[in-house]
Amino acid sequence: MDFTRLILFAGTGSYNHWLTADEFKRVAAVAADTGFTHIDLGSSVLERSRHQLNNNGVWCKDYDFYTEYTAAFPGFFKFYVPEALKKYLPADVAKRNLDVMHERSEILSQFGLKGAFFGAEPQFLPEAAYEDHPNWRGARSDFSGRSQIAYFSPCIDQQEVLALYAESAKGICDAAPNLDYVHMLTGDSGAGICWGELYTGTNGPDYCKDIPMAERISKYCEVLMKPMRENGNPDAMAILHRSTPWGRSSPVRKAAGAPGGTVFSARAALDKPVSYEDPVSMLEEIAKAQDFDNIIINVEAPLVHMAEKSLYPRLIKEAIKSTPTGTLDILKRVKAAAAELRPEQDAEQFANAMLLVSQAAREYRLLNCNLFYGSMSERWLTRPFLVIIPDMDDEETAYYRNYIFNVNGERAFKDILDYHGNRWARFGETPEAGRSSAHLCNDIISKLELAISKLAPESDEAWRIRMLRVLIVNIRNLLQFTGMHDRLMAGEKFDSATRTFFGQVMRSELDNCDEAITILENGPGNVMPLAETKEREHTFQFGPDLADQLRTKKRQMVAHWHDLDDILLGKKSLPGKAQSHVL
Repeated sequence: MDFTRLILFAGTGSYNHWLTADEFKRVAAVAADTGFTHIDLGSSVLERSRHQLNNNGVWCKDYDFYTEYTAAFPGFFKFYVPEALKKYLPADVAKRNLDVMHERSEILSQFGLKGAFFGAEPQFLPEAAYEDHPNWRGARSDFSGRSQIAYFSPCIDQQEVLALYAESAKGICDAAPNLDYVHMLTGDSGAGICWGELYTGTNGPDYCKDIPMAERISKYCEVLMKPMRENGNPDAMAILHRSTPWGRSSPVRKAAGAPGGTVFSARAALDKPVSYEDPVSMLEEIAKAQDFDNIIINVEAPLVHMAEKSLYPRLIKEAIKSTPTGTLDILKRVKAAAAELRPEQDAEQFANAMLLVSQAAREYRLLNCNLFYGSMSERWLTRPFLVIIPDMDDEETAYYRNYIFNVNGERAFKDILDYHGNRWARFGETPEAGRSSAHLCNDIISKLELAISKLAPESDEAWRIRMLRVLIVNIRNLLQFTGMHDRLMAGEKFDSATRTFFGQVMRSELDNCDEAITILENGPGNVMPLAETKEREHTFQFGPDLADQLRTKKRQMVAHWHDLDDILLGKKSLPGKAQSHVL
């Protein structure tokens, strides 16, 4: 397999465990031996950027969750704040991030590796910056269906703005002289360019409306590339890429005018917050990348999946020497890797288990390409299944309410399937869709159970797939529960059969919570990346007390179980039809 760059991208620390210097060094050693040429340095940010959040990232009334997206993404001014921006952005925080990037850059040099920088740009600036410098204001770059207020990115057609990026890029390259690849998402997560593809519609100031997009992008990328090339990296590359569905492998759709060769992002069917092996899918995706100049391989949880005896390093190393030719070839490779690295396992059974996991992953992608973001950012996993949903300000809801990505207030809070502003997650738009999706979940669950049965019971792989199964069961139960709830809101009668149905689904979820608690407390400590402290829990990461939150969920469900009987007997009532959440 011929390529210019083979880049290891492990995701941002805001979604995963943040790596210490020693941990990063271990990952770099394995990556170098595997054949990678680059590792992302954007993950050097110490935590999500609280200065971009309401109330320093602590939930409060009318909290704007939209900027949680932006705060999770690295950007140039999060590592080096130009002099003209120090009035508006925390230069001390950026300096600490830059120090980490410098340390990691030196580690990469020890292994003959270069740095890459993934993030999102141009990110919105504080409104105060535009009050003082109105000519800096560029396109509105938020998502009107999810944000509480409008956010504006700086206009990269302004020479003053380009000078800010030039100063920041030079500061970053001075700290990481082996950086030679910059890859910025735009048009999503609070980052956007004037007159580009934006959620709020094509917009920007009049003075730059007629500038050709290719000219705008190429000039901006040239500013980002210049210091890398001055540092002795003549083939340095900087691109902006348009928003693509999260969680999928695909060719990178570069913005018009972005220089450099072709780029492919290879990613197994993996989504946060889960962390499990899917070597079959990984090899299938790498095979698709064989004709691209620059290949990005996304390996979440690198301490697990890029360790010395992990499956991925060996399989990736072989794949770049000899491209996989099909499913039988892939299974043969997985079996050989298991025989060497997992001698306690039956190698053939292990390969069969991994095939089942891959098949299950394909099926849950039919439901939604980034399904488990709901498990986390809507707290589907931890909020209780209650027929009479409490008000948002009820004290007992605080442990999950404060992290639910909510842009519609009380209405969204009482619609458990609300997904960042509506039911755009099509698997649950209607009761009928919910029932159909629940049947698909059952098939996924069956495949995962069969896969688990083929693995050594106490193996790390088995524990992690058990947690994957927990999330699928939770989503199935949620679809069944909410589908029936919607039908009742639409006027269907609550009868004894309804009570029995709700009771069965609730009992299944209660048992599912017990399974999750068992895995979290008895399995390996890497089944799911959790925040290191309770203070660092946020909408895109569960806290370290996840098991205790699940116990709270169970207690609340048991305490309100009798609501089913009281509704049937007429002692309590459901909300009226006017409050239906069916779309």
